[in-house]
Amino acid sequence: MQNSKRRLRGSKPRAPRQSKATGVAADPSGLNLAAWVGALSAVPVGPMTEDHILNWVEGPLRRFFPFQRFLAGYGRLSGGRIQMRNLVTSGHQPAFIASLENAFNLTSRGCFAWWVQNRAAFMLDPACPPPFATDRELEEIRKFSLGVIAAHGVVDPFANTGTYISFSGVASDHPDRTRASLNLIAPLLHALFLATEPVAAPTLDLAKLTDRQRQLVDLALVGLPDKTIASRLGISENTVGNHFRGIYQRLGISKRSQLIAALK
Repeated sequence: MQNSKRRLRGSKPRAPRQSKATGVAADPSGLNLAAWVGALSAVPVGPMTEDHILNWVEGPLRRFFPFQRFLAGYGRLSGGRIQMRNLVTSGHQPAFIASLENAFNLTSRGCFAWWVQNRAAFMLDPACPPPFATDRELEEIRKFSLGVIAAHGVVDPFANTGTYISFSGVASDHPDRTRASLNLIAPLLHALFLATEPVAAPTLDLAKLTDRQRQLVDLALVGLPDKTIASRLGISENTVGNHFRGIYQRLGISKRSQLIAALK
């Protein structure tokens, strides 16, 4: 990050420096805007596949934002629980990918929870971790040699869905420049990621449900039967059945399969 310099009173502000080769104004945060323009010019267009995205990430984007491993996931947030729908990765060990859950509680991943709440780019340096990082996340970094992680994403508050991107093995210096880079990258990757498989917003209005009913819906979405749901919530199976009948009535459906199909 550049040091600010005091300007003499009455002097004219300097115009932004420009690259002689590209004419692109230099950014005060130290971003290589010429490399960013180059990455933008190479963004894939037309019918989108995960391979198209990975080719762009591993080539033009990496020249702008150096990293070792990449992960992007699209999912849905409901009742404090994340349900992953799609996942695209590059450079990660198969064991790491296999360790990732399709669904998890926000409380189990402090960094993810902080990002959902603040909607801001962050860095996770295991040598000097932020206070919101959990022991589990730090152990994961050590176990799979992930190094310094930089992450961001985009959340759609209307559909309670979003895209989360994570780059591991990034440089730990210039954190302001790293966060500024992620602010450019996140919305573009979000658009590309959604283009691989357009996801419609849920057709059911969960706002019609009570907090208890939303809790039961979340448990049903992970495949738990009534008996397990009853045990977990400390209620009877009969009460669980009554709750679901009330849920179906409020949402205008008649059975569990319709509920799951509309929300998966």
